[in-house]
Amino acid sequence: MKRILLFAFGTSFLLIGLVVLFLAVGYFQEPKFHKETSEWLKAEPEDIWNFITDIQDLPNRRKEVISVKILETKADGTPSKWLETPDMGGYMIFELREFVPNRKWKIELTDASFKMRGSWTYSLEPKIPGTLVTITEDSEITSIPVRGAYYLAGRDATLTKEMEMIRNRFSGR
Repeated sequence: MKRILLFAFGTSFLLIGLVVLFLAVGYFQEPKFHKETSEWLKAEPEDIWNFITDIQDLPNRRKEVISVKILETKADGTPSKWLETPDMGGYMIFELREFVPNRKWKIELTDASFKMRGSWTYSLEPKIPGTLVTITEDSEITSIPVRGAYYLAGRDATLTKEMEMIRNRFSGR
């Protein structure tokens, strides 16, 4: 019986210690994040533009997005506000902030169940033959546990995954 109690207390202290460490990691991380990544792709700006702005197709391209619901559209039918449902539950509402066809697309995360906000800017610059794609992330996470989780996953994981998705779509052309 004494061994069982010692094991239970030891396991409890270990788990409590890990939780405290996880929260401490989140607490000491900077809430704001800024990073930019660029890559030259052998594809036309229009093709890349059509791919990155196809909001309805996100569930087919990104396994973590279960569904997308268009909430508002511009006069030309371009989605200007949409709700994404991620596979971990919750929601994320994005709004279109800047739209220069085949050149620049800026979206903003305006509301999320994860206590996050931010913007992602996609810039396309023709570089014969091909296009220089630049993605810039400016985000903020106010939740300490979410910051801890992002630290463990890699704070730039979303940015890296976006560029990888675009690269994979247009590689081998």
